[in-house]
Amino acid sequence: MHPRVFAVLAASDGAAYLPATLAALAAQSTAPERLVAVDGTSRDDSRALLEASHASSVVVAPRLAYGALIAKGVAALPAAEPGDWLWLLAHDAAPHPRALEALLAHVESHPSVAVVGAKVMRADEPDRFAEFGQSMTPFGRSLLLHEGELDQGQHDDDSDRLGVAETGMLVRRDVFEALGGFDPVLRSIDAGLDLGVRARLAGHRVAVEPRARVRRAGGPEHFSARAVSDAGRVAVARRAQLHRRLAYANPLALVVHWLLLLPNGVLRSIAHLLAKRPAAVLAEWRATLLALVDLPAVFRARRRIARSRAAGWSTLRPLRASWRTVRSHRRAVGDPERMHHAADERVGFVEGAGLWVAAAALIVGVVLHPQLLGAAAATGGALLPLSDSLGDLWANALAGPRDALGQVVGPADPFTILLALLGTLTPWQPSTAIVLVLFLAPTIAAITAFFSVRRMTDSRWVPAVAAAVWSLSPTLLVAVVDGRLGAVLAHLALPLATAGVLLAHRSWRAAGAAAIPLAIVVAAAPVLLPAMLLLVVLGIGVGWRAPLRPLAALLPALALLAPVVVARWMAGTPLAALADPGLPRASAPPTPVEAALLSPDSALAGLEGAVALAGLDATWFALALLAPLALAALAGIVLRPARAWPWVVLLLAGYATAITASRLALTSIDGEPVTVWAGSGASLALAALIALAVTAADADDRRASVPGGLVALVAVVAAVPVVVATFLAPDVVGPAPDRRMPAFVDAATADDPRVGTLVLHPLAEGTLAVDLERGHGTTLDDLATAELVRTAADPLDTELAQATVDLASGADVDVDALLDAQGVRFVLLEQEREGAAGLHDRAQRSLDARGDLQTIGQTEAGLLWQRLEAVPAAPIERPTWAGWLLLGQLVALGAAVVTALPSLRRGARVRTKRLEGAGEWQ
Repeated sequence: MHPRVFAVLAASDGAAYLPATLAALAAQSTAPERLVAVDGTSRDDSRALLEASHASSVVVAPRLAYGALIAKGVAALPAAEPGDWLWLLAHDAAPHPRALEALLAHVESHPSVAVVGAKVMRADEPDRFAEFGQSMTPFGRSLLLHEGELDQGQHDDDSDRLGVAETGMLVRRDVFEALGGFDPVLRSIDAGLDLGVRARLAGHRVAVEPRARVRRAGGPEHFSARAVSDAGRVAVARRAQLHRRLAYANPLALVVHWLLLLPNGVLRSIAHLLAKRPAAVLAEWRATLLALVDLPAVFRARRRIARSRAAGWSTLRPLRASWRTVRSHRRAVGDPERMHHAADERVGFVEGAGLWVAAAALIVGVVLHPQLLGAAAATGGALLPLSDSLGDLWANALAGPRDALGQVVGPADPFTILLALLGTLTPWQPSTAIVLVLFLAPTIAAITAFFSVRRMTDSRWVPAVAAAVWSLSPTLLVAVVDGRLGAVLAHLALPLATAGVLLAHRSWRAAGAAAIPLAIVVAAAPVLLPAMLLLVVLGIGVGWRAPLRPLAALLPALALLAPVVVARWMAGTPLAALADPGLPRASAPPTPVEAALLSPDSALAGLEGAVALAGLDATWFALALLAPLALAALAGIVLRPARAWPWVVLLLAGYATAITASRLALTSIDGEPVTVWAGSGASLALAALIALAVTAADADDRRASVPGGLVALVAVVAAVPVVVATFLAPDVVGPAPDRRMPAFVDAATADDPRVGTLVLHPLAEGTLAVDLERGHGTTLDDLATAELVRTAADPLDTELAQATVDLASGADVDVDALLDAQGVRFVLLEQEREGAAGLHDRAQRSLDARGDLQTIGQTEAGLLWQRLEAVPAAPIERPTWAGWLLLGQLVALGAAVVTALPSLRRGARVRTKRLEGAGEWQ
């Protein structure tokens, strides 16, 4: 004769699953004595379904957790008798027709067993375990044994467990009541494990019965919730772990654990951030703070354990999961705290060594510019400081006059808008953002390359190798050393732009994510505009079923660059739209061979000293450095031509850009033509080579690991000559002085922000250059390619140049009207240069002799004179549409950012299917 069994069924918003569960209960070969159903104030039809079932009684309770609802049901049962058993079920757990019969057979043949659990299977995959018992790691983290494994009877001989699932368990009634039922703090996760631990400590056995099966839709954390976010699941699991740790610890360890809660929370939050799990940070702190303040619940749990405890904690040690079991479990289902997303199961930034590559790149970034440590602004090479205030910075991003004389009027360069956005990141000193970019450029390059390549491959090591090659590229390092900020920003954004556009057809979110780096590339390096247009065409070809998405990714870039392109076209110089933004810096154009070796700016010359001792030729040495990557790229073309062809086109486009750019002389320095830098084209070619090599490695990940290591090693070797050269050569970029103009000029700027200073530059005997500076001096955001690409001087330029010659030559002419019209208050004669001493002395004598100038004297910038009667400069007049144009450009960028953001939703949907009827069981 079987003992009495009372089935207690807890339901909360479970109408989708109750029909199958109730049908399975009705089909049991051994029926329970009584079925008590507890409804937790469901908002669906759960209560009606329970009342229409064969349940002996239906208890209506508040909206409580599973354990609390079970307690309500047990309290409604008849008085207990010796030998009574409780069968505990949730609304989403459908038992096999012989489940109860098998559980009772187990306890009858094993009298020492007080808690026995079923084999819990997945509802949507009935041949796979949801769990088959529970255990703990040596540090107390819970573990669902055999989760996700295919059930082939391989574990049917196992029996004893530390804990079993809270749903489907059969527990002796007197033991359940003596233990105090489920711990109310453990609302879902670990409730069954904790009950099993307490039963073990009370001297009872806890086991599983393989012949008893239950199909469960979702884990215990999903009870009464149709959707649970990853962060919510982590918070519940972490809260349960901390509560059990405090409840199980001896008194001395309890104090230590409680004091370490906050430090552990800080350390684990840092680990979550490094592992790219930002949502887990809030979950971590929610669990930590609850554990910190809820000590009364901990003491109640400790009293429950002490009241029933009959055995020592050492008896649990054989049932704890070994580290080998933990590692095996993680390989099978992943880290329990990992924020998993079905669409993205690729290698993480930390476990994929991306963090270590980024850290090494950070060291390289600091080594390249140690002189900038502690500097608030940088100057030299192609760099100038930014405006000192955000107001001036954003004013320069508006359309209007683009030169000091107000003769060149037009839209702002897209690069100026990038500078305004960068400077806004450090509003206390906008130029500090530029210094940080120079330091962090290799690190940011490693990060962008890692996550771009991560989207292209499932390999665990390839993203880190690609990050090393990209971040230590001589092209990037030379640009950083020379202060070519535009080329640096383009290099950082290229991996995200190229990979993003080719994948933009997948979704509008992917298109939005590609739009921002694409806009940065064309704004920072306009010479890449033709190649980026070709990239969009390739994106349309790859995703021809959704052609509008790659086109949409181009819109922010067009919004930034189109006004400048139109202005240059109307001026009759369309190629001028491709000029490098910022301060021009001369470079020797590379030969076709040097361009093929990805060596812009004649960088092969920098290798001569490094390889001279070994008796090698720099060209052959550079070829040897590039060969491993080139061979890997060739393998990608051969192995996977269907995937490789867009990158082959981009490789050719990058090479063509490098060759063509070095032949475009669009700006000048001191009258000497300056060509567009070829490095941006070389960066594009390098990105294509890396992508082709990734394609080859993805074809055979295991065999490619050794060549991949060689490529990474060569990348480090290739960076060494550039780093060494920075120590052997004078610094190109250095800290900017506190003042760019003499103190007298700065003082006058406080009253008149547009005060003019006529700056005379004696270049050589018979050659005198002149500039008109406003306010504190020219800044990087003041410079405009519209002024730099002019091929002829305006009449006002000619008139001002003649007036300067008259001033410097001692001619007795009246220039006051011209200088007053421009608001010129000061005349500055720059320090003499080699070969121009005579011209400098003559100009000084002529200026000293003028009665309308007052000599101030020698300053750090040169000799300074002040005009006795000066008229303030006229305010800047901007077109009425200037603000609307900038607003439209920012809206285009903002729309791309919003499109790229993940959809706002309450949580990740639980992958469940409606439970089938009991007849589905085999």
